[in-house]
Amino acid sequence: MLQTLHLAERFALLCDPIPCKHTAPPADYPETMLLPGTTAQQHIGTPNSARETDFFTEVYPFEGQIWLKKTVTVPDAMLGKRLILQLERTRMTKLWVNGQYAGSCDSLCTPHTYDITAFATRQTELVICVKNTDYPTKGGHMTSPDTQTNWIGITGDITLTAYADLRLTALRAYPDAATKSVRVTGTLCGGLQTACVIQAEAYDPSGHTVPLPILSRHTICADRKGNFSLLLQIPDAPLWSEYCPVCIRMILTLPESGDCETLCFGMRNFTACGDHFEINGNAVMLRGKHDGLVFPLTGAAPTDVDQWMRVFSIAKEWGINHYRFHTCCPPEACFVAADRMGIYLEPELPFWGTVHAPDDENFQREEQAYLIHEGLRIVDAYGNHPSFCMFSLGNELWGSPERLAEIIAILKKHDDRPLYTQGSNNFQHMPLKVENEDFWTGVRLGYGKLIRGSYATCDAPIGLIQTAAPSTAWDYETYLAPYGTEDTASDGTETEIEIQYGTGVKKVRAVKTEGFCPDVPVVTHEVGQYGVYPDFSEIDKYTGVVQPRNFEVFRERLAEAGMLSQAEEFFRCSGALSRACYKMEIEAAMRSPHIAGFQLLDLQDFPGQGTALVGMLNALMENKGLISPEEWRGFCGDIVPLAKFNSFVWESGQQVQIGMALRCYRPMPKAQTLQMTLQWDGETLCEAVAEIPAFSVGYCDLGSVEFAVKPDVAGKVVLKLEIPGIGVANSYDIVVLPPAKPVTVPEGVCITHSMAEAMPLLQQGRSVVLLPERLSHSIPGFYCTDFWCYHMFRIISESMNKEVPVGTMGLCMDSAHPITRALYSETYATPQWYAPVTHANCVILDRAPVGYRPIVQMIDNFERNHRLGLIFEAKVAGGNLLVSAVRTEECPDDPAMQLLAQALLNYAASDAFAPAFELDADMLTEVLC
Repeated sequence: MLQTLHLAERFALLCDPIPCKHTAPPADYPETMLLPGTTAQQHIGTPNSARETDFFTEVYPFEGQIWLKKTVTVPDAMLGKRLILQLERTRMTKLWVNGQYAGSCDSLCTPHTYDITAFATRQTELVICVKNTDYPTKGGHMTSPDTQTNWIGITGDITLTAYADLRLTALRAYPDAATKSVRVTGTLCGGLQTACVIQAEAYDPSGHTVPLPILSRHTICADRKGNFSLLLQIPDAPLWSEYCPVCIRMILTLPESGDCETLCFGMRNFTACGDHFEINGNAVMLRGKHDGLVFPLTGAAPTDVDQWMRVFSIAKEWGINHYRFHTCCPPEACFVAADRMGIYLEPELPFWGTVHAPDDENFQREEQAYLIHEGLRIVDAYGNHPSFCMFSLGNELWGSPERLAEIIAILKKHDDRPLYTQGSNNFQHMPLKVENEDFWTGVRLGYGKLIRGSYATCDAPIGLIQTAAPSTAWDYETYLAPYGTEDTASDGTETEIEIQYGTGVKKVRAVKTEGFCPDVPVVTHEVGQYGVYPDFSEIDKYTGVVQPRNFEVFRERLAEAGMLSQAEEFFRCSGALSRACYKMEIEAAMRSPHIAGFQLLDLQDFPGQGTALVGMLNALMENKGLISPEEWRGFCGDIVPLAKFNSFVWESGQQVQIGMALRCYRPMPKAQTLQMTLQWDGETLCEAVAEIPAFSVGYCDLGSVEFAVKPDVAGKVVLKLEIPGIGVANSYDIVVLPPAKPVTVPEGVCITHSMAEAMPLLQQGRSVVLLPERLSHSIPGFYCTDFWCYHMFRIISESMNKEVPVGTMGLCMDSAHPITRALYSETYATPQWYAPVTHANCVILDRAPVGYRPIVQMIDNFERNHRLGLIFEAKVAGGNLLVSAVRTEECPDDPAMQLLAQALLNYAASDAFAPAFELDADMLTEVLC
């Protein structure tokens, strides 16, 4: 390039909403718009009064097309040169130059480039039409109101650049970290041979540069098509990785024409090696997160590097080294920031649907051609970035495995630098590996062969974190080893099944298989999805183009249910349970040597699809205060000490075995010591050490320790694993309970099993314990918090005629109450409550007065807002009533259940049993039969 004009200016504007009136440049432009920017950011259009509940509400939405006009003075030095207009980030565009049509571009992911050489004059009038409807494909999260909104405008740099006739274009770097060399390819325009002077420098995240010795003078010899290749040795080049994100800037100058081009890349090899990934020959585990371009303040993905540096700085603080972009590709600034921060990126085609074979009657020729072209444009635009490591064909695709393999082959032939996968969680219950893919991403390896801990009920069977008592003794190796075995038998029979598709349902055809074991690295897909109740204190933080009016509606619903005063407790208690579930989820992957990585859904909240508040961070990437990043890195970092034991609930005097292990990828040139301590009330109950050899990589078993818990120990015990030499620690809260004893009934305690039994005693002013045998208004007890979003999956389940999710979000209880104290409870759900919850029904107490709180309450979701009681008390008909919907008799050997049964009776016999609230007897008779 010779010279560039940056057109960050105000353009004349005409908004042309659907149905659009204009097909050619209009005569009048009544408004103006500052570019780069979107109409929503500048409050252009009609304000939106709607209150969306499925996603944040865009305040100034617009659908249709906008016409932008600007006259540009082209400097004399640029006239006569080849002039290229580039619109960095926009929607579908058409261009007129000095009244003449100059072309169109439909890329959603890459810059729009126009050659205007034939049309330009000194005073050049540009008219740009931008359209955000009738896309060649639906666009996934590139256009979704669930994420960045279907904005309209031009959000990136707008440039007019002059080029010499003799110039270099389409430069690519193919680095080889093993030989410290790079093959540079490109196209020489305007000739077949010319001299080229090359300079190189390394630059780190702070911008500090160091010149790199390199042979500077070269002769470029191109073939008839202008293609050329140079092999360059850079012996002092630093290797790029998450630990050393140092890039190389190469400047190529053609003395004959003065053309000067810059090529930035990283000296690295990111490869798939059997069951794992490697960076420059060193094993790496992907600790990833989903990203859907959620930027509530701007409503569009930022195109400035600093904003992305902030995002990735936060992510790295939380142990993340990998981003998977769901049906979207971020802008150039994201790749630049990821280069500087050492983040491994996986963009994805903006597609979520079915890929039919060309001979299929449903083959979408134009859409598939568009997606392939978009894939080629993405690798052309961003392929030199060292952070661009992986590429996916889309999200949860169905259709023809052979056609998916063909598309991968097309992309690989064009650019084999990134690793390719068929898509993310393709074929769902009927997974398979396709030819040509380098890694595989999914959630199961066949029906019931689950490789994550949670699922929607419509996708049953659901996961171990949802169906089993909390434990650290399980992993996914049963389905992953022996690694690389042949696919299990399939007779090739096609079947039609109904599946969840986005926020809805559709029918697809697929080949029925029993499952398989991949021979490429396995990455678990959209791991987590553990719901947290809304934090209504966030509402005022959203000052940009979208507003959380869904939060306002949810707050009003809670107020109508008479529980607004508990909003903060619901948020904290559900968040504590979600935090614990994520820890178990991530550690299960860490304990599975054949899991090459995971992609969380999500570290941050997802504001759409019914409002899925599943993060430890809010949608603004701010910490919600549920856990510190340091504690999170203890189980989601590049070195994770792991404890393995069967249960978080022990008994006094019990013989316990604790396994110790490590998942390690950080360079560790010196041997280290793992220290294990078990502490109770300031006393150390057990200590052990394990030696960690230098250069330990991957999963390392460090042995086990066995000991007997002291008979007098009861309460919370903290198990801590620490590597003092490198400042790494992970911890576990365990509850020790006294051994189960036969339950005795104190004198004077009246036990009943129905309101019909209880009423005569209550009318006598007696204190009564009611253990109901039948409940007419209740919800099943479910320990785990809600998966993703109750609203969305209720609708999907009903559409599929499948079981609706329970939809609750964990316990909220009075931890100072004598009954909960007997189990050494927190205010939120902890493992000793697993058995009581799963052997209970939650009584619906919606007619209780405002301010009434059960002793042990189950938090309901923010759509339904039931007041749910597992254990509650009240004055009724002149007496005192204590109700427990926990069926303690079903687990006579469980210490928590027996302690709870005894605590209920002891409390009912005590003077402390003096309920503050009165409940209506008729209401209780209705719900308790």
